[in-house]
Parts: sequence; structure tokens; C-alpha cells
Amino acid sequence: MTSDKIDRVIDEQLDILKEEKYKLRTFQIQLLLKIDATRGVEETLQDVRSIGGVTVVTALDSTYRNSSSAYFSHIRVKFHPQKDTTTPRTFIKDHLLPVIRSSEIPDTTVVRIIGVPEQVQ
Repeated sequence: MTSDKIDRVIDEQLDILKEEKYKLRTFQIQLLLKIDATRGVEETLQDVRSIGGVTVVTALDSTYRNSSSAYFSHIRVKFHPQKDTTTPRTFIKDHLLPVIRSSEIPDTTVVRIIGVPEQVQ
């Protein structure tokens, strides 16, 4: 192999490494939320979007139940952990769920986590 070819291969590999270094690790998880009817689905989804590290929140389905005066919303949350050492499960357990369950997102209960976190990028 000539020195020009070696240099080209090294440059290509360095470019790949640089891209990987700055690539954002993005994951998604699906949740089933119970949202009090006085609160409203869209308002609650806006609050979830404001959580640090959350990038996109999509309502997949919402059903109103008279018996509980609440909406049951199946949502998808895309997020990226701020630190490379934070796993998606840790982000969900230690950050996402506690904020949704807190007073920052009023009248909302996490009924179920659907599936496991998936990497989307």
C-alpha cells in the first residue's frame, strides 16, 4: 500500500470517529399516562416536552373514560441522556418518570411503561 492510500484510509477513519463522537444518542420509550380530565392531554404533553433531555413527545392514542374522569394516553417519548455514561433505563428511572410523577406535571399518573427503550439514532 502506498503512503497516499494509507493517508487516505487514516483520514476516512478519523472522519468516521469524529462523526461518532458528536452523534447524539437518541432513544424512545412508550408510556401509558392517566391524565385528569380537568388538565387536558395537549397541555400535559407540552409539560412532558419541557423535561430536560426530552426531544419529542407524540400522542399515539388517547381515550376518555367517564368512570375515572380521565384520559388514558399512549405516548412515545424521544430523549437523549445528557451524559454518555447515562443508560436509557437510568434516564427513564431516575429522571423522566420522577418528573412526570412530580408536581411539575400535575394530575398525571404513569400507568405503564410499554416495551423497552429503543435507540433511534
